[in-house]
Amino acid sequence: MQTVIKGVATAISPIVHCGGQRGGTFSEFNREKRIVEQGKPPALLPIITGNAIRGMLRDRIAEFNLKAAGIQKLPDLASFYLLFSGGALVTAQGETYINVAEERRLRELLPAVSLLGGSVGNRIIGGKLEVSEWIPLAREYRLSLPDEYASKELPSVYDLLDVLSYSRRDDTRNARAAAFVDRSSVDAVGVHKETLAKAGEADEPGAATQMRYHYECLIPGTQFYVEFTLHNVTEVEFGTFLGGLALFAERPAIGGRSSSGLGKVKLELERLDMEIVREPVPLRNEEIGAKIQLAMSFLAERSREVKELLGVRDVG
Repeated sequence: MQTVIKGVATAISPIVHCGGQRGGTFSEFNREKRIVEQGKPPALLPIITGNAIRGMLRDRIAEFNLKAAGIQKLPDLASFYLLFSGGALVTAQGETYINVAEERRLRELLPAVSLLGGSVGNRIIGGKLEVSEWIPLAREYRLSLPDEYASKELPSVYDLLDVLSYSRRDDTRNARAAAFVDRSSVDAVGVHKETLAKAGEADEPGAATQMRYHYECLIPGTQFYVEFTLHNVTEVEFGTFLGGLALFAERPAIGGRSSSGLGKVKLELERLDMEIVREPVPLRNEEIGAKIQLAMSFLAERSREVKELLGVRDVG
């Protein structure tokens, strides 16, 4: 069965998601080519990649899986990379493939890996979760949006873009902070020489370190269409997915500079089961709680097996 969790994410603080385009101290929002209108050239439009969201969600789902099984520390980087990065393929040396029974056990005890996939030895285990890109609800994306959103009156994405400007000051010029510095060492390199504080000389020894830098962002209130698709998941896997979402909801931030208060979002989701197509229903707190509890109970009961699988040794 295919289950689609879809809905809207609303930015409640500016969203910064830098792409490859950078010019000096200016970082541009990530962009991809899209057809805005059939018969016309494509445009480079801001987009939040599905890979970025998937990576964030993988971490939260892995965290849920480990906490539910009572694991605080992983014994090695191999198990860490498997859960948090998808693992790494190795060169085959003899019989290194896991068999069907071993894969079934791994999927059962590590639903995080079953959902997002990974590599064990030189075998790739396919995931069951698809994560869409986050598409701004703006008129330039009508061809990419479901009809229920594309038919609405939408703003232009260019009205949703802004530039955030920041400065980094030279704290050796702050009397209170500079009191913690040995003045003889400061004066030795001449940090207060005005001739070295000119623009273009910031890399010179003794130059002032203040600077201005800028990020292109999507403004608070920007809404995105989001979608998560789960393929033939078990109840434990579904509960683990929701557990990861719940951990994300505790600190709901995407993109860059979250430590400065950027990237905060609010999710409003609904569930659509595709086996018998019907109208989507809101994802209610009581349903989420019950599914999460089921997954937590399952993993807690099998804590010893999960620890054995990951090579975790109990202390005490």
